[in-house]
Amino acid sequence: MKRKEVKRLLREHPEFEAWLSEDASRVQSVRSNPAAADELFKRWSDRKKGRLDFGTISQKTKRASEVLSGVQSIMDMMADYTKKL
Repeated sequence: MKRKEVKRLLREHPEFEAWLSEDASRVQSVRSNPAAADELFKRWSDRKKGRLDFGTISQKTKRASEVLSGVQSIMDMMADYTKKL
């Protein structure tokens, strides 16, 4: 990985740059060997995947609840209609 690519990577992923800045040895390894940034980025993204994003989970569960409520009301209307027949 070239220096231009490392700069672009850091510009596109500010969270990765902040993670690198937490440890001086990571910064030193990237400065001495820009190719190491690729391996560190893979390690960072793998670590990030393990986290749960509760914001999106709550949005999805809210949406699923709304859909299920709609389906339940349709089923109730159908049940009422069949009782009248």
